[in-house]
Amino acid sequence: MRIDAHSQLRSEFTLKLNQLWARLFYIYGLQLHYIEDTYFPKWKKYFIMLLPRLFVVLFTIRYLILTAKLNQLEVFVILGPPTIFNTITTFTAFFLQKNETDFSALYKILLDLTLKSPDAIKRIKRNIYTSLIITATFNVAYYIVIIKMLTTQSHKYLEFNVLIYNEFNSRLLRIYLLAETVFNVIFHQMFLGITVMYFSYMCKVLELAFKDLNEDIERAIVSTSELTNAKLSGFRRRYQYLSQIVEKISKSFSPLLFFWLVGLIFIFCLRIRSFKPYYEFPFRVHTVLDTCHLIYLVIVIFKNSSELQAQSSKMKGRVSELIISDDELAASTNQERISINCLLFSQTLNADNVGVSVSGLFILSTFSFLNMASTVITYVVLVYQS
Repeated sequence: MRIDAHSQLRSEFTLKLNQLWARLFYIYGLQLHYIEDTYFPKWKKYFIMLLPRLFVVLFTIRYLILTAKLNQLEVFVILGPPTIFNTITTFTAFFLQKNETDFSALYKILLDLTLKSPDAIKRIKRNIYTSLIITATFNVAYYIVIIKMLTTQSHKYLEFNVLIYNEFNSRLLRIYLLAETVFNVIFHQMFLGITVMYFSYMCKVLELAFKDLNEDIERAIVSTSELTNAKLSGFRRRYQYLSQIVEKISKSFSPLLFFWLVGLIFIFCLRIRSFKPYYEFPFRVHTVLDTCHLIYLVIVIFKNSSELQAQSSKMKGRVSELIISDDELAASTNQERISINCLLFSQTLNADNVGVSVSGLFILSTFSFLNMASTVITYVVLVYQS
């Protein structure tokens, strides 16, 4: 009965997860996961991909005209972030579209890992739904704040966005900015949030797989009487298989991670400079909300990938304990082959540095996150002291 229940849970979860990712990316003309009701021909795919990017080009031209017209650093600081954010999402969309086959193959491998235990399935579901709720909350709050800004008379936000002022243009501008906000929320804020969440899901699956392997090794340490050469070889093969998947994730996401982190940190710095206490309250709320959203995206990028790196690092300690306990075992039972296998496993672990790499510059870990955070905090302190 338990096997049948687990089999049913696996099939239901597989269907729901495939439908979730397929429909989320379907909106943006991407087919990373094929299911029948989300298939569309190539011309339709390119149309859905290119039409929003055409609007992005027009928005960017408008931002550049506003910046040149008003000729103020303050305007660049306020209009720069949406331009950079639009560029990040455009690059992300075309990168995903170009590498659809690679991402689809990687997803299938990770889906097999996800379905190995009911506990992993529950944790993955909880992680995905929590991320979806937080992302939706940020987008709804962002939209509400923009509406409040547009309904405020003589608002600074309107002053920055107007090209030629008269009463008719002021009303038309409010309608235009409202439509632009809807577009930005759907095709930029939500899209980047979904893509970052997709990367985080993959890291979470691997983190749980490494955690399971650590627990199996720990059980082998506790009950050394059940330790066999076959078990050690199995542990080593599992580790090498998971390490290869981590390398594939690094290779697939490395350019995106570099572009995301550089762009998001730069936008964060601009948002810090644009926060002025004498601005109207809705504008300050908008700045704080946008800054919190940027911080959330960076945390999501680092969270599961850092835990993945931590779980792989713990394995070195586990195998070291196994070698020590195995030395005692070998002295009494003369099992030299097990001892040699332990040493071989230890050498494999020491030779590898498992983790998601950002274009070969650094590995996503707690240490790299703290380094990055300390640099940004230093910049914030310098900005408000000057």
